[in-house]
Amino acid sequence: MLKFLKTNFTVFTILWALIALGPASQSCASVYAYVSNSFDNTVSVIRTTDNEVISNVAVGEWPYGVAISPDGEYVYVSNTGDDTVSVIRTCDNTVSATVSVGRSPGGVFVSPNGTYVYTANNDDNTVSVIDTSSNTVIASVDVGLWPEGLVGTPDGEHLYVVNTGDGTVSVIQTTDLSVIATVEVGEWPYGVAVSPSGEHIYVSNTHDNTVSVIRTSNNTIIDTVNVGIRPIGIEVTPDDNYVYVAASRDNSVTVIRTSDNSVTATVEVGDWPWGLAVSPEGNYVYVSNIGDDTVSVIRTADNLVSDLVPVGADPYSFGKFVSEISDEVVWVNTVNDGEQIGIKGKINVIRIDTLLSVDPDTIADKVDKPESLPLGLLSFTLTVANPGDVAEVSVYLSAPAKIEDKWYKYDSANGWQDYSAHSWFSADRKSVTLELQDGGYGDADGMANGVIVDPSGLGSSGDSSSSGGGGGGCFIATAIPW
Repeated sequence: MLKFLKTNFTVFTILWALIALGPASQSCASVYAYVSNSFDNTVSVIRTTDNEVISNVAVGEWPYGVAISPDGEYVYVSNTGDDTVSVIRTCDNTVSATVSVGRSPGGVFVSPNGTYVYTANNDDNTVSVIDTSSNTVIASVDVGLWPEGLVGTPDGEHLYVVNTGDGTVSVIQTTDLSVIATVEVGEWPYGVAVSPSGEHIYVSNTHDNTVSVIRTSNNTIIDTVNVGIRPIGIEVTPDDNYVYVAASRDNSVTVIRTSDNSVTATVEVGDWPWGLAVSPEGNYVYVSNIGDDTVSVIRTADNLVSDLVPVGADPYSFGKFVSEISDEVVWVNTVNDGEQIGIKGKINVIRIDTLLSVDPDTIADKVDKPESLPLGLLSFTLTVANPGDVAEVSVYLSAPAKIEDKWYKYDSANGWQDYSAHSWFSADRKSVTLELQDGGYGDADGMANGVIVDPSGLGSSGDSSSSGGGGGGCFIATAIPW
């Protein structure tokens, strides 16, 4: 892991070092599966490049539904046993928040813009609406009897909620959270999926072994497809050509061709398949098997099982639990031994060239200096897309910042500065987003040259030493002292 240097160099030294060393890194991302193990109260994280379980995250009681935010930064897991949703931060696979929702939450869905999370609460016939900026429930919507699966349209305008107890689907208009339609489907419906085009909704009906096809333009049933016994998990491939359905009682997955809604294949998988998710590229389908505690990996090119991954006990994993997750977080040891802090480029950042933790005591200037900088100063350099660009980066902390903490900057020309006007904390206060302009605010070299030089850190009014955290990144940048 990168070691910090306690040496005070000028901006010209940094720029010379950048020219001498050149680019230190390239950004990257990988696809991961987050599998909820209900009996273990954990989530297994599978790296799909080699189908290895790289982490097991402790969550709430009887985790069930899973949904991943569109930017891949958070995973939302409904805990049926304690009526909560665990929020997992993917950069280090730690639980950053726990949100109380309705009774027995099952299905989970994140809005396409990442602003809201919806949970179907089976025991009180409602859908909870979570505001992701604060991780608080802001509304509750009454739906049908025993809601389970739910999904939203790609435009974010409508939410489809499957009501298992009365054989219907409630259609919620998200702008005002009103139920605008109720669609009768098959017997004991459970899972639900939306086509990438948003034109069709597919509902698995467990008691009559069918899939109902709903046309979203008028919310009518246009077809009913016979599938395997007790269908549960269901999803559409990204190319909109196929629907995969987990048939729980005959240990198989049914493949439906969407052009004519005919069954084209039946794939044998593990014991009692439940959850099902398709990789972003559509080349693999991941099926959670609760009967033998495995995940079957189906290769869609030939519909053969290419791998079997052991996970935790009772991996229900109901929902879209596979997504691309950024690996480009760079981690560095801070001046507090055992602490780590990470950074990731978000907007207009081509790469992170350097990262260094600096002891603030090496800076003689005390004017307007915060009383405490518990994680030291984070000194980094960024290459932006174009000279003069406004860039955004996320900084990940090892522990939540206190409410009174602010982000501070330092440079020799302007001294210590409260950077609150261009920084904001996440709801869990375990990360902060920084806005920086090349040649302007936040850029210590003061030149619109395509490189942003930023020494800054978390400032506290008192002693707020933190502990814990950790994580790995796609790369570790070359150390350049500030």
